[in-house]
Amino acid sequence: MKINSVKYFAREASKNVFSNGWMSLASVFTVVASLLVFGIVMVLVLNLNHMVAKMESDYEITMTIDENLTEAETKRLGQILEDIPNVSEVVFESKAERMEALRVQFGDNASLLDSYQGDKNPLRNWYKIRCVDLNLFSETVEAVKPLHGVVKVISNSEIIKKLTSFSSYVSRGSIVLMFALAIISIFIISNTIKLTVFARHKEINIMKFVGATDWFIRWPFIIEGMLIGFIGALISSAVMSLVYKGLTSLFLSLQIGFMSFIPMGDIVLLMTTVFIFMGIGLGAIGSLIAVRKHLKV
Repeated sequence: MKINSVKYFAREASKNVFSNGWMSLASVFTVVASLLVFGIVMVLVLNLNHMVAKMESDYEITMTIDENLTEAETKRLGQILEDIPNVSEVVFESKAERMEALRVQFGDNASLLDSYQGDKNPLRNWYKIRCVDLNLFSETVEAVKPLHGVVKVISNSEIIKKLTSFSSYVSRGSIVLMFALAIISIFIISNTIKLTVFARHKEINIMKFVGATDWFIRWPFIIEGMLIGFIGALISSAVMSLVYKGLTSLFLSLQIGFMSFIPMGDIVLLMTTVFIFMGIGLGAIGSLIAVRKHLKV
C-alpha cells in the first residue's frame, strides 16, 4: 500500500468520525460498554485466580515433633523435610515461640498463660512446610507421616481439595466466559457500525460506479472502526482504572484476611493493553462486516 494511499485513508477515516458525530459517538459508547463488561469480568477472574494462588502458596502442612528428640535430631528432621519432592519451604517453630505467639493472640488476657511458661509449657515444637503444587498435596502428606519424630500431621485435606477444585473451576469458567463476551462484543459493535455505514450507502454506491476497488472503499471504514475502537478503549481503561482503585481501597480497608488484589500498576497496564488491542480489533472486524454487503452493487 502506497504512503499517499495510507494518508488518504487516514484522512478520510478521521473526517468521517467527526462528520458523523452522533453515529460515531454511539459506536464509541458501544465499544466502551462492551469493553467495560468484558473488563469487569476479566479483572474479577484475574483477582480470583490471584487470591486462590496466594492461598495455595500460603497454605501450610503442620507437623508436631516428639519432645524426646534431641536438638541434632530435630535439625536432621528439618533437612529430611527439605529434600521431600514438592516441598518448597520448611519453617521450624519452637514451643517457646508458639507460646509467645499465643500470648500475642490473647492480647490483654495474656496473663492467663503465665503459669505455662518454661518447663510447664505443654506445647510441642513443630515444623510447617509449604507445597510447590497443591495437587500433589496428598503424596506430600503421605511422605511426611512415617518420618521418625513426627507425632501428628495437621493437613486439613478437605479444605485443600475444595481449594484446588475451586481454582480449576475458576480457570476453566473464566476462559469460556471471556471468549463468549468477546463474541458478543463483536456482534454488538458490528451492528452499531452498520448504522454508520448504512447512512453512507449512497456514497459507497457512487464510488463503486466510478470504478473504485472494494478495498479502496473498505480501508477508510476499517481505519474509522479502528479509531472508534481505540477511543473507546482509552475511555474504558480510564473508567476501569478509577473503579478498580476505588473498590480495592474499599475492600482493603475492611482488612479481610484472604483478600489480596493484583497491584494497581500491573492491572492497569494489562487492562489498557488488552482494551486497546480488543477495541482496535473489534472496530476493524465490525467495519469489515458492516461494509461487506454494501459493496455488492
